Amino acid sequence: MKRTLIAFLALGLLSACAGLTAPAAARSETPSQSLKATGTAMSKVQSLRFDATGTATLTLPQQLVTQLQAKAGSQASLLGATTTVTFKVSGAVKRPDQLDANASATIGGLTITTELIATGGHLYYKNPMTQKWQSMTRSTAQPGKPSNSHLSYQTLLDTAKSLTEVTAKPSTLDGVAVDEYHIVPDLARLFATLASGHASKNPQASTAIQQLLQNATVSADVWTGSGDHLVRRVSYDADVTADLSQLASALGSATGSPAHAFSIPAGSTGHLTAHVQLNLHDYNRSVTITAPTVGS
Repeated sequence: MKRTLIAFLALGLLSACAGLTAPAAARSETPSQSLKATGTAMSKVQSLRFDATGTATLTLPQQLVTQLQAKAGSQASLLGATTTVTFKVSGAVKRPDQLDANASATIGGLTITTELIATGGHLYYKNPMTQKWQSMTRSTAQPGKPSNSHLSYQTLLDTAKSLTEVTAKPSTLDGVAVDEYHIVPDLARLFATLASGHASKNPQASTAIQQLLQNATVSADVWTGSGDHLVRRVSYDADVTADLSQLASALGSATGSPAHAFSIPAGSTGHLTAHVQLNLHDYNRSVTITAPTVGS
């Protein structure tokens, strides 16, 4: 649980932060040195607030959509050959292990809202159907079995395909002078790096993931304070095409479930596009996060 804040920052920020370089006015730092400075600055942050918006569009073969609709019951109308989901998330994080996030997602005219709180070594969420608080069981690392995988700023920087400075406006965000950087990560290489030294329990699934990542295009733009190296905005764009038949077979093998729970013709593809913008602000201001009453 002590890793809640770190995990949040890693998922939303680290991949973009790997692209930081020194401000335009002073080029004495290399990208690696500037990245280290950013990591140091972010590691000293005790609290922050955030808000994010995003849109994801998924296109599936009509044959698969028909099967999904047959299993969806009253919610079948929400699924289509092309389905778009929009979402919003806002909240605060506080070291060492606290998070409070409000989230909403809209699909086909239906909006679902929930809230997530992590504090005191426990994780809670508000059931979207009942709007009552429930406790979630969190897995803990087993003593004597540390993970060899390490997602770090340096790993992301070392595996990136490209890193460029963007000189276009805006040069300020909320009154703060910022520098913008564009990074294109090499997802397949990053996956291989993180998986190195581990014997795959399912080589078929690993191969399928590698092929999926090779067909994925992800880029991030990062706006960081020119003077303090703190991240002010991260914007992600993703475009993924997947061989659904191959993926279903691999995942079915990995989980022990039937590989062909759905009839997916060979060569059927799915296409996902997504755009997410994350804003970070109110660094080191007072944040109070308390555990909710389960069932209330």
